Amino acid sequence: MGAKVSLLKVLGTLDDCLSDSALIDRAPTDVVHNLRAGILRQGLAVLTFSAMETFIRERTGEVLRSFTNTSLTFADLSDELQSASTLGALEGVRFRLKLQAQQDKVAWLVGALAPIANAMMDITNLSDHSFGYASSNLVVDDVSKILKAFGVESPWIQMTGLTSRLGVSLLDCKSEFEAIMRRRHSSAHSIAGSIPHSDLQGSLRSVLAICITFDVLLSGARALINDGRSPGASGRPKLTSSGLNFIFVESRQNGREFVVRKEQLPPPAARLYRSTLRVFSDETVALEFGEQYANRHHGNMVVLGVAATPVNWITWA
Repeated sequence: MGAKVSLLKVLGTLDDCLSDSALIDRAPTDVVHNLRAGILRQGLAVLTFSAMETFIRERTGEVLRSFTNTSLTFADLSDELQSASTLGALEGVRFRLKLQAQQDKVAWLVGALAPIANAMMDITNLSDHSFGYASSNLVVDDVSKILKAFGVESPWIQMTGLTSRLGVSLLDCKSEFEAIMRRRHSSAHSIAGSIPHSDLQGSLRSVLAICITFDVLLSGARALINDGRSPGASGRPKLTSSGLNFIFVESRQNGREFVVRKEQLPPPAARLYRSTLRVFSDETVALEFGEQYANRHHGNMVVLGVAATPVNWITWA
């Protein structure tokens, strides 16, 4: 199961949990129920952050194993990416080794060290442990470090800007990440914490927005590197959100029709003469058409649900 599939499955389950009345406080006099609901919400706060950090780690690992251009060499990677896939990965392996069962340590270590040892000769299988594994939890700097190593300019600013284009506008992705992280830590380390139900609902929306924007930037940068056009290298500009384009598949009329359309950027971008590409009555056909069109035009496809907010996405390359 890929990182995206796992994320959507977990977020869907968490959203379903939040609709359960067991998590919603009753009158202040119903002390027992409210205490139970509070503890359950704390557990979900921990899982919400875990879903986000797991996706970021696993998706980064998938990208590190996805370079297919045989003419690329280790020297073609940025200095940051070279360092992360060797020295950084070594630190990640060292930390994670402590978490392995004693009887598995040797075999696990040998397997984990192989991609590091071979990095200079084989960049098609860089270490999963290159980023975000040298400590227990991800922090904001880890996310920024990943994207910067791939040539993304001011990662958190780019991610925030992208959210408004996807219909899930966040004031500041970095602050949202930190808020979700704080709720996780307070819930994990104190049973006296209090996580409002509305905060958890907002967290799920924020996690999806952060993960999508992280992925489209990472995948876009990976595609450029694989094509021999590494952003930020050889005088090329770093990747920004303006270098990404989107195709939307939007559900309308309560799911009776599905519109595939190009993104209309706000002024000063030119007004599209015709943004709608096709309208379908079958979702599967619409998704197939949208993905094919996006691939031909090096675009990312975003699937919008009945609330005109993202429910799925497919990145360029």
